[in-house]
Parts: sequence; C-alpha cells; structure tokens
Amino acid sequence: MLGTEHRELLEDGKVLLFTRNGIFQARYYKGGRSYIYKTLKTTKLDEGRKRAVRFMYEMEFRKEAELPLQQKSFNDVISEYVAMRQRDYEQGQHLPANSSNQQHTSIYMLRQIKRVSKFWREYCGKVAVDKIDNAKLKDYIGWRKDYYGNMKPLDIPRNAKLHPADMTLQWETTLAKTILKYAHEQGYRGKAQLPTWRFKAAKKIVRPAFAPGDLATIIKGMTAWIREVPIDDAERRYTREMVRDYVAILAHSGMRIGEANNLKTGDVYKFVDSKGRSNYQFSVKGKTGKRIVVPLTSVGRYMEMVQFRNKTLKHYKGKIRTSQRKTHDKGDWLFRMFDGNRVITLIDQFQAFLKSIDLAENRYSERYKLYSLRHFYAARMISKGIPVFDIAQNMGTSVQIIEQYYGKSATSVVLATSLGG
Repeated sequence: MLGTEHRELLEDGKVLLFTRNGIFQARYYKGGRSYIYKTLKTTKLDEGRKRAVRFMYEMEFRKEAELPLQQKSFNDVISEYVAMRQRDYEQGQHLPANSSNQQHTSIYMLRQIKRVSKFWREYCGKVAVDKIDNAKLKDYIGWRKDYYGNMKPLDIPRNAKLHPADMTLQWETTLAKTILKYAHEQGYRGKAQLPTWRFKAAKKIVRPAFAPGDLATIIKGMTAWIREVPIDDAERRYTREMVRDYVAILAHSGMRIGEANNLKTGDVYKFVDSKGRSNYQFSVKGKTGKRIVVPLTSVGRYMEMVQFRNKTLKHYKGKIRTSQRKTHDKGDWLFRMFDGNRVITLIDQFQAFLKSIDLAENRYSERYKLYSLRHFYAARMISKGIPVFDIAQNMGTSVQIIEQYYGKSATSVVLATSLGG
C-alpha cells in the first residue's frame, strides 16, 4: 500500500512522489503494468522532489539507451541463479526411481555451485551485473590465486588448496560466465555484450592410465583385500566388494565417475549380442547429455555380484554402524552404500588400496585416481583396433579429446586409419 502522508505526481505524471513512514519514495512506470520503486532517503519535501525527478530522468535515459532499468548486483543474480538450481534439484528428488536420466541438478553440482559462488560474491558481488566484462573476469585469476595466501594461517580452512589448479580456475570462471549468461537471458544486462574471455590452462593435465596388466593386479589384490575382513563384519566386507565391482565396471565401460554414481537399477538393461554373448547397456546422463554405454562383455560377472548384493542388502538391516551418515539420499541406486545411500566418492578407499599394493603412482610419480580407469578403457579400446569414433561415442566425448587426452596408444596412423573409413 502506498503511504498516505504525501502523494504527488511530477513531470506530467511520469513519476509519483509519496511517503512511507515519513520517508520519501518514488515510483516510475516502466510499462507492462509494472513499476520501479526507489527509496529517496530524505524526509524533506523539496529534496524529495529533486531526487524523484533525477530518478525519473535516469530511468528515461536508461530506457532510451536500451539499458536495463533496474540494475542488479552480481550478488543478486548469484542468489537468484543458486535458488533456481536449488529448485531444479528439489524437483529431481520427486522423480520415479527409474528416472535418473532426467536433466536435473545433482546435489554434488549444487554444492559445488554454492561453494564457488562464495568466491565470486567476495570478488565482485557488489558490482552491477551489466558492468562485469572481460577485464573483470580476467583479473579474477590473480585475485583467486592470492586468496588464501592473503589470509592468516589460522583462518585458512583445513581442506583449502593454497594454489588452485588450472582446472579449478577454469571451472570457477566457467560458472561465472554461466551466471552472466543467465542474467543476460533475464534482461538484467540490457544490450551489454556477454564477456568472451575464457581461462586457458597453461598445460593440458592428462591423468595417468593404468598399464594393460595393472587391472588384473588390482582385481586380484582386491580379492585378497576383501578376504582380510572377517565374515561377521558385514559392512566393511560389503563396502570392499562393492568397490571391487565398481572399479571393474568403470574399467570395462569407460563411464565417468558421476555417471556411474547416478545409475539406478532401471537404467540397466541386459541383452544378448549378435555373437550370442550376454551383455548390459547402461543408460547414463553425462556432460554431453543422455547416451547408451555398452561395456565389454566381461562386466557380466561383476554386474551379477552387484545385483545380488543389492537384493540381499535389506537382510543387513540393524547392522549399520552408528557413525554412518544419515541422509535422505536413498533410492534404487545401482551402486549403493551399506546404509542404502548413493555413493558420494570411493576415491579414498581406492587410493588407500592402491597404496597397499604399491600401485599408487606410475613410474613418473603421477598419482592414479579413479578417473585413470576411464583412461585405461580408452587406451585399451584403441589398442584393440576399435574405431576412434565409436570409442568417443560410447564414452560421451569427442574424437579430438580421445586423441589429446586418452592415450599415447592413439597414434596418428591409428587415427588416420579409423577416420579414413
């Protein structure tokens, strides 16, 4: 409701001056049956009139120049964008158990967006969103690299990396550009062009791939690793068995870690190929959207063990350790923890196991990670003479990425032969 202490139309009715609780306010009609309001921060009538007219001329100028009438700070847009992704995540939680392929924000992506947004709020949150340009994005890199170095040691978070990796900086600047694109689509930037600058890593970081005989060593070692656990320790034994099957399926399919974690039982289809062999199809959602992944037929035994464990998991009710996380992230997941929750990450268990069998690094002191299994798959497929285009399609990537990142096995001759038809 408009205040009743004072009401006055100025400049032929283009702006309304009124008071609310004794403070003068201005209202400007922007069209479409909507208005823009501004607090004039004065209790004096003459000053209120001057400020209201100044406000009206500012709006007229911005309208004439096709600029956004209401300037939003980057903070405002970040809050709006995060809220939109939060709603998208919550909508995804109400889908049926076999609908994991719907394009919805994951809880992990949402957490990452919220975490990185804190840096951008601190760096330029108060700046008008239409004023953020290439120079502002570029200057973020230096600011971010010095961020923790400028803190007192006791104020630095325990898990913070003092020197962010190039891939981290690339992701953070990409998020900022995504939010700016959202602001542009909402009309908050007017006719201002979107920044085109992008951060380029100084060098391509290629994770090491396991050698051909390493996977056999890993699976054999994991069998012994499982046997170390007493039969009556159901949770630890279950977890180690699940890690073994998870590792084997990743290595034989080339799926991304996030794609595997998002799989539900309804995304798995068993079939018989033209050679009469039993195999599986995984319906995944990755960076390039939805696709079907066909693994090597050798995943069959591991899939059978996964499915058997999932069916018998309910018999362990009441045996979950009290320290187990309590969340509502339970569902019909293909890979699930002992408490029924989805897998967040198994990297710690995997790397601890690799260290125990003296296979944590390659001969160049490059540390193996779960993602190394994807590289192993790509290199193996190339060495088997599978067309690079088919490998790229199954992995949800491009031929160029296969050539650049996935292996020295992809020689120019192999690629030329594959692409030559």
